[in-house]
Amino acid sequence: MPKVKSEYLESKRNQILDAAFEVCKRKPAYDVTMTDVVSETGMSQGGVYKYFKNIDLVLAALIDRANLQGNYIEQIDEIMASGNAPDILLHNLFLVSEQYFSDMLISYNKILFELSTFFAYNPERYEQISKNVTTSSTFGYLTQCAFEIMRTGVKNGDFVPVMPVKEIMAFLIASFDGMIRDITLSKCCSGNGVPKPDIAFYEKSLIHCLYISTLSLLGRGL
Repeated sequence: MPKVKSEYLESKRNQILDAAFEVCKRKPAYDVTMTDVVSETGMSQGGVYKYFKNIDLVLAALIDRANLQGNYIEQIDEIMASGNAPDILLHNLFLVSEQYFSDMLISYNKILFELSTFFAYNPERYEQISKNVTTSSTFGYLTQCAFEIMRTGVKNGDFVPVMPVKEIMAFLIASFDGMIRDITLSKCCSGNGVPKPDIAFYEKSLIHCLYISTLSLLGRGL
């Protein structure tokens, strides 16, 4: 029998993931089933299960897709290798984060937000899915690099923080998490659950505010 070309297999796999993505846009990601995915693809059940044996493998593949969105890790690596001063590195990192969050809002942010909340209450399911994720989290890598810039800046005297760097980093992560929640709810879920729905949440302006706050905490106000 002729050998099936890898391009064909990849095309079919992407067709299934595209269908799963569309389903996740309409219902909570943690509620999506293989039946939903099969129905959306228009393929036979056997045709879908040939590529994904269960919904956990589908969700893991969607997380991989999200992490590869926009090649942001490559952009972060370029910033870190530029040799610029810590304040410039931090500024460029925040610029990348602005674009990253804007891109993710129209693609995978809803899915990642729903899964992260679900995983918090279902650690066993998290372990089951995460063991099949083959890529690094863009957000995790971004915060890791930001922490490294801060530590290096303090060590070299470029930053004179008003509080310990670890506490500033905790503030940064918590702020990002809060922004992700409120922006996702306001833009992807019609504002459900947002404390003050009359307030507009714009990711770029919020991240810029966070950048200014971070500089102030590092002793480098504008």
